[in-house]
Amino acid sequence: MTSSSYQINVRNQSQTTQYFYLFQKQAAFPSMTNPSVLASSLCCQSVGNYGSSGAQINFGLDRQVYAGALSTMQSAPPSQLIALIALDANTRSIVTRTTAARAITLTTASGSPDNCTSLSLDPLGLSVPAYQSGIPTGAFAMNVPTYTPLPTPELYCGVAALNDDESIILSSFVAPAPNAVLSCIPEQVFFVKTGYQPAGTVVPYDETNAARCDFTTGYASFTVTYNANGTFLVTGGP
Repeated sequence: MTSSSYQINVRNQSQTTQYFYLFQKQAAFPSMTNPSVLASSLCCQSVGNYGSSGAQINFGLDRQVYAGALSTMQSAPPSQLIALIALDANTRSIVTRTTAARAITLTTASGSPDNCTSLSLDPLGLSVPAYQSGIPTGAFAMNVPTYTPLPTPELYCGVAALNDDESIILSSFVAPAPNAVLSCIPEQVFFVKTGYQPAGTVVPYDETNAARCDFTTGYASFTVTYNANGTFLVTGGP
């Protein structure tokens, strides 16, 4: 583990192999009224009993905050498209999407951080961040251009995470309003739950029966123990 990363170690003390997945605390979007905020699984792995195997899951997280965008609009150049298999209740179809992310600085009470990036759509991209006034403390912002969000959302923006293979996953995100400044207040708080939710899957946001790992308290690592009775024990470390 480096000084630029957080670590969550998961140990399974139940007698059966368990899948565990990780998601981030829901971000706030103060520039929107009653936004529908979505969450994604950031990592997912299975592990057997810790006592008999000594095995544990190590989830590594970047301390850096990223602004991210995802588009399923068809106008993006084919060279930038990632073909995905989308399975719903009735049909299997090919869906194309592009993603973009930028390291960004959160607004502070003083100073002028690079707290805002501008979104472009054709092709999808985020500009090099620069200072913009009027952004709430603890937030970053994204200038969203004009686009047509109907009949279904084709554009999503919010907090992003970079996977081990450098693929971009939107962690906490919304369908933004066109031609507006989207502000986002992320928190470096993460939850571990049992269940099979592959990385990048949109998951129900539910903090119940989950292990809370709050890196805003100053800890750089947490050990999460899943007990035989189905409860979690969380211990913070330096």
